[in-house]
Amino acid sequence: MSCNCNMFVFGLGQTLCHIINLRFAIGSIRTVAYFCAEEKVMRVYRDKCAGVERMGIKQGLIVGARFGVSCFLLFCVYATSFYTRAWLVEGEQLHSLKFSG
Repeated sequence: MSCNCNMFVFGLGQTLCHIINLRFAIGSIRTVAYFCAEEKVMRVYRDKCAGVERMGIKQGLIVGARFGVSCFLLFCVYATSFYTRAWLVEGEQLHSLKFSG
């Protein structure tokens, strides 16, 4: 099956193109039904979608992990800066921030 798609896709390329072609085949179900190939077309469509679905889940987990790590690092920077500021105030090295009571 050749790809007639006019789109540029990173990573998924040929598999996505096959899914789009199968989608057109399912869209013209009357022709498929005429040749009694409904089950075969649906099976091929499900098989092709399974690979793309697994790849999407994998990419989602990777992006989620990266986002979590970046939030954790940001939190660590904030915590370190607050701790350092508190340490300087306690040691009376920053007089302007200490409240007079």
